[in-house]
Amino acid sequence: MATSRLNVRVSGPLFDGRADRAVYDFLDAVKKDVAETGRDWIRLEAEGFDRSGRGGTGRASAGVVIKGSKFNDQIISGGIREGEYAWPWLEGVSKRNETTRFKGYHTFRKNRLKLRKRWPEIAQHILPKYLPLMGGRVG
Repeated sequence: MATSRLNVRVSGPLFDGRADRAVYDFLDAVKKDVAETGRDWIRLEAEGFDRSGRGGTGRASAGVVIKGSKFNDQIISGGIREGEYAWPWLEGVSKRNETTRFKGYHTFRKNRLKLRKRWPEIAQHILPKYLPLMGGRVG
């Protein structure tokens, strides 16, 4: 009876964990870039807030920030600061909106919908940097 022996040695990013790390780094980079894009769009819109006729001050725009969260998730937030800006009211989701004629700008909601359509484009732009680290080829 004939016996054969075969030894296979595997190496490279797929087998030593580098590909896994590159995937997580890629996803973190996409989340960060998408969040920064959304923040910038919201800030641009907020610069034009002027339904009162008094002119925009830019404080609402400055209040839009990105907060890191668990597992490097990104959260775009507009806050509330006494005497400065109140994003829930500007967005139209506070109790105050129920008692006034101002129903909000809906800036976060509108931009969330735009980001849902554009995130694959953002990810595709970032992918070439991480693909070689995952063991793939660009081009």
